[in-house]
Amino acid sequence: MKTLPLILRDHREQLWRRWVDALEDAVDTDYRELVATQLGERLLRTLIDDLIAYTEAEQYERPALLRSVEERTTADARHRLALGFAVLDAVVGLHILRGAISDALVDALVLDEVPAFAETLDQMKVLNAFLDRLVCATMSAA
Repeated sequence: MKTLPLILRDHREQLWRRWVDALEDAVDTDYRELVATQLGERLLRTLIDDLIAYTEAEQYERPALLRSVEERTTADARHRLALGFAVLDAVVGLHILRGAISDALVDALVLDEVPAFAETLDQMKVLNAFLDRLVCATMSAA
């Protein structure tokens, strides 16, 4: 069985579409349109790649890796704020992405791609903690 980040990588296109669709009426139209572009796809790809690197890293490597991801996330959020986007849209977008991830993992469960229940829960805790740190990094941009 694969780890959850690798499953998300394999279902990235579907995940991106779900994320864009779920943003409807939850964020400003301009922000949703931004996520629907190749930039949004690249943001998702980078997030998944970072998550894979984080979960595959040794425990002692994780703090430095997480700091790097947080710094980049804050810089990206500041850039979007400078372009006129609201920090609330970015934060809501990350929370909606969390829901889209859950939906994509349910689909992977149906395809019998998800690890055993206990292992999946442990990996979900890591995934959620990672996303929480990205939310905090995004909020710090304001």
